[in-house]
Amino acid sequence: MPEPAPDFALKATDGRNLRLSEFRGDPVILTFWGSWCGECRQALVALDDVATHTSTPVLGVSLDGGEERASSVATSLGLHFPTLIDARQAVARSYDVSRLPLTLLIDRDGAVRAAWDGVPVPADELTRRLDLLRQE
Repeated sequence: MPEPAPDFALKATDGRNLRLSEFRGDPVILTFWGSWCGECRQALVALDDVATHTSTPVLGVSLDGGEERASSVATSLGLHFPTLIDARQAVARSYDVSRLPLTLLIDRDGAVRAAWDGVPVPADELTRRLDLLRQE
């Protein structure tokens, strides 16, 4: 049985407060990243492309500690999905983040169905898994 994704609420760089559970009913991509992580930047660009082409909600959780750096990176990469600030890294701890990037595919019921730890997700694999989740 898939493990439930811990719910959380974080403030986005655009000022909105977002809660993971608000996205129930649709698959969601959740990714943890830091500005110092080169592979994270690659992963963010690829995830933005997948999100744009599949209309899948993506939530990017910055572990930079502050809004300014995270917002700067998101803007420079041209990201279209929300960048959330985990200033105290409480959400990262609840997900046991040990290597970045960490990307999770969460199903419509809020369960983690796939995880990629320390590497960018291959876009074709992510798209294939999203298609399978939507068929369930």
